[in-house]
Amino acid sequence: MKLGSLEYMEEVKRRSNSDPEYLELAKGNNDSYTLVMEPEPDKGVAEQIAMGFTHVDGKMNEIWLGERETDFTISGAYGVWVDILRGKMGATKAIAMHKLKARGPLMQLLQDSNRIVRWVEVLRTIPTEFEGEYAGHNLPGE
Repeated sequence: MKLGSLEYMEEVKRRSNSDPEYLELAKGNNDSYTLVMEPEPDKGVAEQIAMGFTHVDGKMNEIWLGERETDFTISGAYGVWVDILRGKMGATKAIAMHKLKARGPLMQLLQDSNRIVRWVEVLRTIPTEFEGEYAGHNLPGE
């Protein structure tokens, strides 16, 4: 599944909502999120990719492609997102190092670090196709 596609987001929702550990960590979360992957034309990623979702008591409720006004917007170069999904960099570390830019209550986001770590683990189980130079690092999924 191509990273950032609607098919990918539907699988993200399905796996997130069926993972007991993630659901326990996310319980009570009612925020909305936009994730933006910035283009890297020199590496074969020509266009920005944006997607988002809402949580209702920790369950992923609505998903979409494109940008919307949300409680949190997290953006960064496409390659940073690939590194996070490959396990080369943690998401909260990427935020702390300003490799990902976060808009919204930053302390709240960082307090949810255990939930974010588990969510990335769930995402790594999805067969994922990357664009451009990153295609050599596609995730086989589980």
